[in-house]
Amino acid sequence: MISVVPKPQRVRLLSQKQYLYQPTEAKRFLEEGHGQEGYRLLIDNEGIKIYCGTEEGAFRAQITLKQLYTEKKLPNIEIWDFPKYQHRGYMLDCVRHFFTIETIKKQIQAMAMLKLNVFHWHLTDDQGWRIESKKYPLLTEIGAKREQTMGDGKPVSGFYTREQIKEIVRFAKQHYIEVIPEIDIPGHMTAAIAAYPLLSCDGKEVKVSEGPGIHKNVACAGKDSVISMLGEVLEEAAELFPCKYFHLGGDEAPRDKWDACPDCAKRMVENSFKNGDELQAYMMNALCERLEKIGKTVINWNDGMKAENIKDSIVMHHWKESKQCNAATAREAAKGRPVIYSPFFGYYLDYPYGMTSLKKTYTYNIGVKGVESENYLLGLEAPLWTEYVDTEEQLEKQTYPRLCAVAERAWSSVKSTNYNEFTLRLKRFYKILDALGVKYVTIENANPAFIEGKKAVLRFYLNALKVQIKERKKKKKEGIKA
Repeated sequence: MISVVPKPQRVRLLSQKQYLYQPTEAKRFLEEGHGQEGYRLLIDNEGIKIYCGTEEGAFRAQITLKQLYTEKKLPNIEIWDFPKYQHRGYMLDCVRHFFTIETIKKQIQAMAMLKLNVFHWHLTDDQGWRIESKKYPLLTEIGAKREQTMGDGKPVSGFYTREQIKEIVRFAKQHYIEVIPEIDIPGHMTAAIAAYPLLSCDGKEVKVSEGPGIHKNVACAGKDSVISMLGEVLEEAAELFPCKYFHLGGDEAPRDKWDACPDCAKRMVENSFKNGDELQAYMMNALCERLEKIGKTVINWNDGMKAENIKDSIVMHHWKESKQCNAATAREAAKGRPVIYSPFFGYYLDYPYGMTSLKKTYTYNIGVKGVESENYLLGLEAPLWTEYVDTEEQLEKQTYPRLCAVAERAWSSVKSTNYNEFTLRLKRFYKILDALGVKYVTIENANPAFIEGKKAVLRFYLNALKVQIKERKKKKKEGIKA
C-alpha cells in the first residue's frame, strides 16, 4: 500500500524493488495534459522523474515524493495524479482568539502537505477587527481590543499589520496556497461599530463583544454613507490580497435594527423589497460591484443568499443545512452558481469529536439534496471557529486529523476513497505532522466510543450554555437588551 494522503488518483506498482534515491535527485520533464496541478511521477532504475506542465504540478509531485520518502526508501512506482476539485480549503478564525503569524505559517505548511490550496482567513467579527486599515485606524485602535473573553478578566488585543499580511500571503504563495480574506458584512460587525458607531442604524456606542453568539449590531443597509465607507474599507484590504476571491460573510445578520431603522425602511419602499433578505442582497450587490471593478469575485455564506435578487456573480459558500438554506443552495446550484461546500454537520472543526468524528467527516455525503450533478461544486473547505479555541495546541488538535479527511475527499475521486484504508495511510502521515511540530488527535480518540463521545458533547454544550448565561447576566446588569 502506498501511504500518501490524499490518495493519488492512479497508482501502478511496477515491481517490489526499492530505491535509496533522495527526493532532491528528482528530474523534471515537460509533459502536457496534466492541467494546472496534475503530474506523473515515475520512480525506476533510471531515477526519479516528474512529468508535468506547470511549476504547481511539480510542487504537488514533490509533496507526494516527500510522503513516500518517510520510510527512507522509494518504491518502483508510477503515479498519475490531479485534483478532483479546484477549491480545497481550510478556514481559520483569528478573531475570537488571535493567533500569531508563526502559528499561521505552520498551518500553511501542513496544508501544503495535504495538497490544499486555499487558506480562508477570517479577519473580522463581533469580538475583534484584525486587519490594519490606514484609512480608518480606529478599526484596530478600538476594534482590535476587548476587555475580556466570556468573563475571564483577561484583556485581548491584536491585529495583523499590512506588512504581516503581505508576509503571510508571500509564504502561502511559496506553498501554492491562495489566501482569501473574509470581512464579514452586514452582521458580525460589533467591533467595527464600536470603532465607528456611524456604521450602525442608530449610531449608538457599543463595546467590542466579549462573548460568542449572534449579535444584533449590524451595518445599516439604508444609508449610502455606510455602504460607501465599507466599500473603501474593502478596497483598501483588497490591495493586500492578490487572490481572485474576497469573502464578505453575509451570515447571521439579525433584522432587529433594520426593522426599526427609517433609512432601511425607506430603502425597502423605494425598491419594493419584500423582506430583509432582499435588502441584504441590495447591500451585498453594491459592495460586490465595487470589488468587481478591481477584479475580485465575492463569496457569501449561504444563509445570506436566500433572496433571489442576489447577484449571479457571487459564489455561494454552503454551511448552514437548514431546510430553507438547503433549498436556497439547491436553487442556486441548479442555476449554475458555483458553490463551496462546508457542511456544518460534517466539516465544522470546532465541535467535539463525539459530535463530528473523523469517520463522519470522511464519509460525509458531498453535495446538496435535489441536485444530481456535482458540476456546481467549486470545492470543499473545513472551517475552524475559535470561540472556545485559545491555544495553538487546541487549534491543531481540533483540526487534525479531520482536515486530512476533507483534503482527501477534495483531491481524490470518489471511487478511490475508502475509510479503513485511509486510516492506515493516515497513521504514516502523522510522521509528516510530527516533523512539522503539529499536534493532532489519534485516530482512536478522533472516533470516540459512544458513551465517551456523548460525554464530550455534553461538556461542550454545558460550557457554551454557562457562557451564554453569564453573558446575559452581564448585559442585563449593564442595561442592555439581550
